[in-house]
Formats: sequence, C-alpha cells, structure tokens
Amino acid sequence: MRAGSTRLATVDKRPFFEKVLTYEVGPELIDGAHYATMIADAAKGTVQVADYFGTSHLFAGLDSARKRIVTLVSLYLEYQFDGDLAEAAQSLRDNSFLSHSRGGNDLLKKLHALPESAMFDVGGQSLKDFQDERTLAKPMTCAAYRKEFERRQANARSMAAARWFAQDMAVPIAALETIDAEAVLRTALLNRLEGSRGWPNLQEFAQRVTVLHGRLSNATTNAFKFSKALLVDVPQQHQSIAAAIGREIATQDLPYLANPSLALDAMVHTLEARYFLRETGIEDIDAHDAIVSKEWHQLTRGKEDPYSRLTLFVCLAAGIKPKTTLSVTEARALIRQVRQCGFDHAAVPSLINASAPYSVRAALLTMWEDDFFPEAQIRLLDEADPKMTFALQFLSENCNLGKK
Repeated sequence: MRAGSTRLATVDKRPFFEKVLTYEVGPELIDGAHYATMIADAAKGTVQVADYFGTSHLFAGLDSARKRIVTLVSLYLEYQFDGDLAEAAQSLRDNSFLSHSRGGNDLLKKLHALPESAMFDVGGQSLKDFQDERTLAKPMTCAAYRKEFERRQANARSMAAARWFAQDMAVPIAALETIDAEAVLRTALLNRLEGSRGWPNLQEFAQRVTVLHGRLSNATTNAFKFSKALLVDVPQQHQSIAAAIGREIATQDLPYLANPSLALDAMVHTLEARYFLRETGIEDIDAHDAIVSKEWHQLTRGKEDPYSRLTLFVCLAAGIKPKTTLSVTEARALIRQVRQCGFDHAAVPSLINASAPYSVRAALLTMWEDDFFPEAQIRLLDEADPKMTFALQFLSENCNLGKK
C-alpha cells in the first residue's frame, strides 16, 4: 500500500448545540452576558420540561429534561440553518435560548401531525409520547428528522390521492377506515386499465381479472404498460403518485395476470389482498366462486348450499354419478353401492383441492372430513339397519333427498 493512501476521519457525535457553542466565529460573538442569560433561560426551561414529562423535584427528572432541551435546541439550530455553525451561533446571540427550544418542539409537532402510515384512521402515538421518545429515548437528529418528514409527507400525498380516486369511484369516505391508500389507488387504476368504473366487490374484481387475463395471455410485453392517457383527468398534484402505482401494476400484476399456466381462482386469491374491494354477502362470494372455478360450477350447477355440496360429495365417495339432489330410489342405490364396495376415501379431498374455489377449500375439507364423513361411514354401513331406515334418515337430514 502506498504511503498516504489512507486517511482517518474524525466522527463528532456531540449535540449540534454543543458544536455551536465551541465554534470559533470571532472574538466574543457570544459574550459573558449572553452566556449568563442563556444559562438562566436553560434552567427555567429545564424545570418546565421536567414538569411536563414527570417531576422537577428529582435529580433524574431534571437531568433527563436537560438532555431533552439540548436535543430540541440542537434540532432547531441544525434544521433552521442547515448545519451552518456560524449562522447558528449568531441566532443564539440574537434570540433567546427558550425560543430555540420552542422551535425544536414546533418541528416535532409539525412532524407528528403528518400521518405515520398511509393507512386511513389508524391512530399512532400521542403527541406527548412522541415528544417523550424523540427527545430522550431516541433523540431525533436533524438527518433523521428530514428523512422521517419526507416519508410522512409521502404518506400524506398518497392519502390525498387515494381520497380523490375514492370519490371518483363513489366510495364513501367512511369506508376508507383502516384501508391502506395504495390499495385504493391500485383498485382505481386497475379499473381504468380494464375499462370499468365504480368500487368493485369480489365478484366484479374477478370479472375484471378475467378480462385482463384474456387480453394479456397472448399479448407482447408492450402490453405491460400503464398509459399516461389513463390519467388525463387526474389533478396535477396526484399525477406522479398515480403514475408510480400504475408502473407497479404494470411490473408486478400484469405479467402475473398474463401467465397462462395459472388458474383464475389462484390469480384472484393472490391479487385481492393488494386491492380495495367492497365487502359482499355470501351470495356475491358464491357468484365470484362460480366465475373463478368452472369445473366446480359444472358440478354444483350453481348450488352452493351445504346440502347440495354434501350430496355431491357423498356421490363421489360412493363412486356414482355426482349429483346435487338424489331421489329416494337413488339414495337406496347409493347405500347398496357403499355397502358392497365401500367408500373412495380420496375422491372428495381430491376434488376439493383440485376444483373448489380457493377461498372455501379449507372449510369444505373440514365439513367433509370432520363433520360429515366419519358419521356417514357409521350410518350408511350399519349392518344392523338392513332396511336402510336410519341410513336414509341420515341422508335426508344432511343431503338433498327428494326435495329440500
């Protein structure tokens, strides 16, 4: 290694206020009289800060207050004068010490007023807890303040844009509670990309995914773009945020939607967590499930009640043609079939895992394996019931036998 190729850097971790006091800016810029006034103000301010956070009657409280007030003054001086020691020293000379402390506290209040996250109506720290933490436990430096201020400003901009797009989708503001602004923006922009309007529920979202999947399946990579033309009516202050979310959709969601090897229900299940969908009743969920699982719909014929599902399952397990309703004659034939050949234990779980809508697979497996099938094996295979009286009663209670 050549001589002189390395250098040692000095790291000064002192509070900015201390750096200002020790900075040489000329003879007696801050003279004895200024120092005396500053000390008196600092003593007064320390007692006030100690009383605010606890007590001024204990040494520990006063010592903590001293550290807090130094943090506040340092923050204000470094932020206000952008780290210029000479200008900061002149400010200490020309203005009271307490005004600098108040300036630092005002900066913290301004930061606290900005949203900690981009999620609507989610409470964060109280102002006092925030001041407590950022003046003592985690003293806020100027660099940390600027970084956090920029992050929270971005949250505020995202939320403002999300409110505009929510209004454009006719979403009540009350519906945004605990919703992330990005989810609202994604939904609004996917609407524009697909050509729809309004606030979609799960079924409508599945329909939009279906349209985009069909459109993108044979498209070139040029299709994975979000055109600026889709944002012509968006106010200027929201344009950059909307464009950034549009690019995320283009790079993250559109290639996924274009994948021909993925099942539609898997796509919807993966994507719905990123979007803001209107809550729906069970009827809408069933309609959504019918859209995303064609094979399932062909088997159930749109009948999604428990009786129809269990009738279908017991037919599969018995090895007969799957139906959602059985006549008494067909039910007797089913019982004879299982008494002669037994049940196919794997048939129903295999169907559920392969064809049932993703969102209800776990519930269907529980209904079959835990609630119905164990008792069905006992009741339908009971040799002490040669006339099938109790077996038919069991099927009548749990399945569609005749008319239900």
